[in-house]
Order: sequence, then structure tokens, then C-alpha cells
Amino acid sequence: MNASSGDEVDAVVSAWRRERPDVDVSSIGIVVPVLRLATLVAERRAGVLGTYGLDQSHLDVLGVLRRSGPPYRLTAGELSRRCRVTPGATTQRVQSMERAGLVERVREEPDRRTVHVQLTASGLRRLDEVFADVVAADESLLAGLTPAQRSGLEDVLRGWLDVVQAGPLAERPESL
Repeated sequence: MNASSGDEVDAVVSAWRRERPDVDVSSIGIVVPVLRLATLVAERRAGVLGTYGLDQSHLDVLGVLRRSGPPYRLTAGELSRRCRVTPGATTQRVQSMERAGLVERVREEPDRRTVHVQLTASGLRRLDEVFADVVAADESLLAGLTPAQRSGLEDVLRGWLDVVQAGPLAERPESL
């Protein structure tokens, strides 16, 4: 019989307690499973997105634009803030997606200084095609949890995220 992931994490914690009894290593019991889950989620999503010729950064941009509602466009600055990436990263993403015909840059009239990033009809279709498959893949990772476990996990993770984002590590570049 194979050891469970919990047993593996327990072994890591025990080993560190033995090797470094002067350090409280209890966080490993939480952080290591979160890291392993993040890897599994990212791999599952990458597999689904790859079948559509997309990656997570494309999904981020397409999803943010789609959720903004018609006409599915935002300023480049707002897109950066909502995707939680730097303006430089946004520029790279937009250029790549513009070449693929998924988004276009639109200058606001009359002065044309404000640039919006807008979903094209092709980008909207592509997102609508992939979205259900991405959600189904995410759902498959949660299939072994009861509704009560899912609800509790959601509450704990959101609470933890709120604490981390509000704490001293929450400082981000002002451009975001």
C-alpha cells in the first residue's frame, strides 16, 4: 500500500523537527500540501488550455475582459490591475494575443490617448469554448470532497488569502 500524501508531509515535518529542533516547522504541514495542490491544478489547467493553444496568462486576460461585460474591454492599466501583473507583463500578453487575433487595442476618441484592450469576436468564441472545459478540469480535482468539505476549504483559503493580502507581505508595486 502506498503512503498517503499526508504521511509524506508528516515524514518531512518529522525529519525537519529532528534536524532543526530549534525551528518551528509546523507551517510545512500546511504550505507543502498547498504547493503540491497548486502544481497539480496548474498542470491540469495547462493540459486543458494547451489543447486550445492557450496558456494560463491567456485565460487570465480573456477571462478578465469577458467578466468586464460588453463591450469586453478595459484600459491597459485596469487590465494590469485585475490580472495582478505589471504593465510590462500586460503589454507582452496583449501583443501575443493581438497577433493571435484574440484581442485588439482600441484608442478612445477623440484624443486617442487612452488605449483599451478589447476582446475580438474570435477571442470571445475561444474563451467560451475553453471555459467549460477548464471549469470541468478544476471540478474533477474537487470531486472527492463533500459539499461541507468544499465549503469549509473555501472559507479557510479565502480567510488565509485575506490575512496574507492585508499583512506586511501585501505590499505590491504601485503600478498594480
